[in-house]
Amino acid sequence: MTVLLAIIGHPVSHSLSPRIHSAFAERYGLPYTYAAFDIAPERLEEFIGAARLLRMGGFNLTMPHKERVLPLLDEIDPRARGCAAVNTVVAEGDRLRGLNTDGDGFVLSLGGVKPSSALILGAGGASKSVALALARVGVKVTIAARRADGLELAGIEYISWDELPAAARGRDLLVNATPLGMHGVGSDFEDLSFLDGLEGGATVYDMIYVPKQTSLLREARTKGFAVMNGLPMLVWQAALAFKHFTGVMPDNTDEILKELLYE
Repeated sequence: MTVLLAIIGHPVSHSLSPRIHSAFAERYGLPYTYAAFDIAPERLEEFIGAARLLRMGGFNLTMPHKERVLPLLDEIDPRARGCAAVNTVVAEGDRLRGLNTDGDGFVLSLGGVKPSSALILGAGGASKSVALALARVGVKVTIAARRADGLELAGIEYISWDELPAAARGRDLLVNATPLGMHGVGSDFEDLSFLDGLEGGATVYDMIYVPKQTSLLREARTKGFAVMNGLPMLVWQAALAFKHFTGVMPDNTDEILKELLYE
């Protein structure tokens, strides 16, 4: 019997997850099919009921569902609860367990990059997941947010957006976890001068992958920094989710990533 997996979001037509997960399943000849479903926020609870009824193998979530889904699940993994966001739901019978693979996927995507001090722009679910994962491997982490009041995450410093230029000084990793510069969003960074404060040889990582090269990455490249877009994180978080779904950790991540980066 073929097992149904999916990604849900709103919108979701741009998602590469069906392609990635299908490549994983094909690699091992596993009976899984992976689809994308555009689920409006007001229909999320309805989808959760359908997932139980259909005995889906599980599903991934993207904006705007990562935080909204928490009260609808039967169990939340401690790491997902820590960042208050779920990007992977595994079905165990009719029980649904929420996890988050964003942070660990990000750390794996860094490869040989070993930062000591990171500045993350934005305070959404993915940002907090990445911040906690970096902190677990010994990186000093600061999050810059438009509204820093009321935000709290153990071991993570929060600053306001106005403090960004000063906070960038001496950092060897800068991560954009905001939608600024994303295709279709219509807004971008007004000022990128904060890049001047980064440590020489720093890495600038934009979680956005459409377009593959944002204005942030273009400017960072001209200043001599190493740059990465969101495709490596996308592939690695998907690989970890696939392992939760199937018990198999894919070994073809590099092959898939190369195809996505250079096509």
